[in-house]
Amino acid sequence: MALMPWRWTRRRERTAPDPRLWGLERRHGRLHMDGQDLVALAERLGTPLHVASARTLTTRYDELCTAFAAYPAPVRVCYSYKTNRTAGVLRVLHRLGCGAEVVDEFELRLARDLGVPPAQVVLNGPNKSARELELAVEHGAGLIVADGLEEIRQLDSLGAAAGRAVPIALRICPDVKPRGMNVSSVTGSRRTQFGLDLRSGEALHAVREAAGRPHLRLRGMMAHIGSGIHDLRSVARSIDRLLDLQAAAHRAGAEPDLLDVGGGLGTRRSREFTTWELLRYLATGHLPQRPAPAPADLVSRYGATVCEAVTTGCRRRGLEVPALVLEPGRALVSDAQVLLLRVGAMRERPGVGRFALADGGAMTVSMMFLSEYHSVLLADRDAPLDGETSVFGRLPSPMDVVYRGMPLPRLQADDLLAVMDAGAYFTATETAFGGARPAVVLIEDGRARVIRRRERYEDRVALESDLETGGGDGAGA
Repeated sequence: MALMPWRWTRRRERTAPDPRLWGLERRHGRLHMDGQDLVALAERLGTPLHVASARTLTTRYDELCTAFAAYPAPVRVCYSYKTNRTAGVLRVLHRLGCGAEVVDEFELRLARDLGVPPAQVVLNGPNKSARELELAVEHGAGLIVADGLEEIRQLDSLGAAAGRAVPIALRICPDVKPRGMNVSSVTGSRRTQFGLDLRSGEALHAVREAAGRPHLRLRGMMAHIGSGIHDLRSVARSIDRLLDLQAAAHRAGAEPDLLDVGGGLGTRRSREFTTWELLRYLATGHLPQRPAPAPADLVSRYGATVCEAVTTGCRRRGLEVPALVLEPGRALVSDAQVLLLRVGAMRERPGVGRFALADGGAMTVSMMFLSEYHSVLLADRDAPLDGETSVFGRLPSPMDVVYRGMPLPRLQADDLLAVMDAGAYFTATETAFGGARPAVVLIEDGRARVIRRRERYEDRVALESDLETGGGDGAGA
């Protein structure tokens, strides 16, 4: 099969995006998700407001499993918690059979509290604390991904103290950079801080050291090369380099039985800016044009690419086909969530353009507005595109922006905007800078329920010791 990257086309925008691309429908002009009126939810619960779909989460998980159904060894899907760690969203995925890929103590403990079996937990991260490593070993995490030589030694010592071999994988820097991405989303290049360097020989040295450590069980290699990947050839190149080290581990006396290919697969309707687009947008406010949807079979192409690369690579090296670990994030949750924002005021300046002031932006509800393209729909009425509008949040800062120069209908005060593909990294990157963190609603089985309430004043000051004591020496920090 062809492994060509998807090329995002550029075209003049004449019509607004069709809500049906996201499984939404309009009834009397108002957007509905899974039968629920988004306008009514916003009126009842306030904005900003996230609304997630359990149906879409299930569809995306099933789609990924189907893409790997023909793989000749076990496949474990461990959802990347950092993408969206709202507990109600996680519960849906775990009920379907997802494991957890976690990157810190909070996520490690959250997975435990949600009842994820320890064997289905993967601990990742480039600078894990001693406490995090201790907890992972103590809880019996199924896989700990060592990101450097020192972690290998720390984990061996922890294994000795626990009296058992700790299951690890080695994160490798394969020096693979997918095409069409910006510098903030590439994770497999030598210019990033992640993993053991392949080219300098550091990775091979780590393989030999891990294989010789008595309290480690070297289960295989791991790599993550980027976020929002559509260049599937880069995935195949990364796997090929991992398999070279898998073979080296066998020669060193280890018995690796799995390959962790990471996550990072892109979505059909949102995308990262390229480096040039990112720089141009931040410098001039020139917004890239809306991307055409990626192929409908993107996930199945990804599955076929991974399966072919692993099975062919193993056959060429005389290796048994290993179990696979997948760490998807945005591919599962991106289009399962919508962010609703309310327009508070409109301003128009002759010779400059139109401004809409909403109740959220890049410095409040998500920093992803600065580096990714997300479609924005008018949720409370149907209207044609009418020029460009720059939409800003409520902070007195030009950086609290939704988008500059976005083709939109002519907006008016009290309009409701729906930001699409808000399931990935929106709640993860929100702040309390410009107001309370939004509530999150989950639509499941025809019912909408709040799975995370809106942040309150009491939540925000709970850590302020001076408000508890009226002052003090700061003891207990």
